[in-house]
Amino acid sequence: MQPEIYGQVRYVYQETEDDIEIVIEGDSVWVKELVSGLSLSEKGWLQPIKDGINLEETENGSESLKTEDEFVGSMGPTPDPSKIPIILRPIGSLDIDSKLESYGAAAQEPPTIEELAEEFDQLEAPEPKSGPLISDPMSEAWLAELFKIALSRFGVTTLPFDTIEAVASEKMSDMEGMELELWLEKLYRMGKLMKKTAGSDISFGPIPSWMNS
Repeated sequence: MQPEIYGQVRYVYQETEDDIEIVIEGDSVWVKELVSGLSLSEKGWLQPIKDGINLEETENGSESLKTEDEFVGSMGPTPDPSKIPIILRPIGSLDIDSKLESYGAAAQEPPTIEELAEEFDQLEAPEPKSGPLISDPMSEAWLAELFKIALSRFGVTTLPFDTIEAVASEKMSDMEGMELELWLEKLYRMGKLMKKTAGSDISFGPIPSWMNS
């Protein structure tokens, strides 16, 4: 049974045969009332958008698990500012890149389209993704393989839309342009991908549970 979820939530329901998709976001009480009014209470999936999950075991009397403000006081001792080291330097003098490199956390260079394509084209066909909310199992499987290469070989967690299109479009039902972008956006709204925007540039990355399923 799915635990009770409070706060901001997302409800997702998809009927692949009739090409029906319903996504509702908002406060849990309002979303549940709307879903009930649509007679969809026994269908679809409800997931939290941010903190606010309460798991209450009423049958066996165990304590509830809550992520609410009343627990903030139990998060350790009060910080002591006097123990925080003070470092003074001229404004703009900090070289962030070299500092990160000294800690072994230098930013990874994103792979080029050619580098990704060389690795991607060597892959054998993966097993199709399976599940109730999957309309194109092979396209999702190929997309997951592309993200696995990006992460394991190049250490990056997201890829620009243009890179995804150039490298994998042919193996993902030849989707390209607006069709591919809308499909990726659909996966994002279903909680399978994360999305990063910088001006007009859009990048997508995998949610680990989806990529490894």
